[in-house]
Amino acid sequence: MTVVNALIFSKHTGAMCCDEQTTIGDVRKMMSSDKIQKIVPTRIRESIKFEAVYGGTGTTAIGDEIRKGIKERLNRDFDAMRSRKEKHEHFKSIDEVFQIGYEEMTKVKHRHINDIIKGYFDFDTGDYLQGYYKNSAGEKIEIQQKEMKEKVYDLINWRNAPEVDSIFLNAAIIAGFDETGEFKISKMSMKTEMTLMKSTSVFETVGSGSDSAQIIFSDYASSKTLDERRGHIDRVEGMIQLLRATNGAAKYNMGVGGYFNILLFDGTQDDPDKRFTEIFDSRSKLASEIVLAYYNHFIEYDNTYELIDELIYRNSKSFDELNSAFLSASKDKTKMGRFLRGYKVT
Repeated sequence: MTVVNALIFSKHTGAMCCDEQTTIGDVRKMMSSDKIQKIVPTRIRESIKFEAVYGGTGTTAIGDEIRKGIKERLNRDFDAMRSRKEKHEHFKSIDEVFQIGYEEMTKVKHRHINDIIKGYFDFDTGDYLQGYYKNSAGEKIEIQQKEMKEKVYDLINWRNAPEVDSIFLNAAIIAGFDETGEFKISKMSMKTEMTLMKSTSVFETVGSGSDSAQIIFSDYASSKTLDERRGHIDRVEGMIQLLRATNGAAKYNMGVGGYFNILLFDGTQDDPDKRFTEIFDSRSKLASEIVLAYYNHFIEYDNTYELIDELIYRNSKSFDELNSAFLSASKDKTKMGRFLRGYKVT
């Protein structure tokens, strides 16, 4: 359970945001999940302009397997490219990374379902499809029992099969840019249809909180002209909406909570440290509270804009200075403080 959000500001810039809550065994929650991680190995990032992250929702271990598979393929392909020593050869496009992510997700899905089927019946998916398997003595055994065939079908297709919920309830956003610097986002889902969708709008969202986030994003995107949606969204305004959507998911959806992790992408930069930036812990918490305070009428929009711009982008003031400026911006900072601590205020 989670929310992972992404928003495109311009042709070369954008941002992502996620929460940190994870649920263990339907009874425990933990505020320590690292849901958005780089999938481009460091040596490749330092050699060429290439950034991509995988923001996953669902079973943590499955997301880790998918990320590992993507990194391994990128490493192999990068080594192969360098061994050819061809001049002016470009590495992968970001669209190719989307496809690699989809292929790795499909492999992980099939492998885990296959393991469950083999654990139940001592044959695998391939045997089921061909209609027979061979036992330890090498004897051919036809798969004929109706109940057995229906159970395998249900496992493969996620029909009345809760034991594969942890496999099918996985989705992700891959976002980033290649050597062109053009920022793109795509969504992948492990559900039965196994979709890979390059975003057709300026936003994308996945996870249990995506229904709430989607309403906020849709409302914002609908207010923009076509020209603005094609790549002229003010980065501070967009960041406010990204945080608003993540706040909304945390307010209305179980399984979304804790501090946020904010990621910034800038395809115009050549320095790896400038083209990809993370904001987390105290600064991300303050950013979410600033936006929350604005939408609950404790501070004005001009104050919100200036504080988010300084906190996320300009970074010329300390955390304590910004926190003090935030409190000073409220006409009733005592009431705002109580509200942000969870009190019901009128």
